[in-house]
Amino acid sequence: MRTCKSGLQVAACLALAGCGSVTTPPPAIEARVETVNVPVAVACVDKADIPTVPAKIGGQLDGDAVHDSGILGSALADMRAVALKAVALLRGCAK
Repeated sequence: MRTCKSGLQVAACLALAGCGSVTTPPPAIEARVETVNVPVAVACVDKADIPTVPAKIGGQLDGDAVHDSGILGSALADMRAVALKAVALLRGCAK
């Protein structure tokens, strides 16, 4: 008799357990396409317009002030021309 009661109790628990659960639908998966604008660096100068760096002059200097001043003056003029062209290119790119 005791076995019958516990069997009935188990059967009743199992029957009621099915009624207590609420079935929820599975989560919906939505496929969508979103457009996101991302800022990207854009070259505003052609590589051909970039000035080349003048050649190094260290090997031409010999320690004689008169001789070296002519070489340094020429190199300074070349570097100034390159710098002015580079600044002009940068100003063209600036907003």
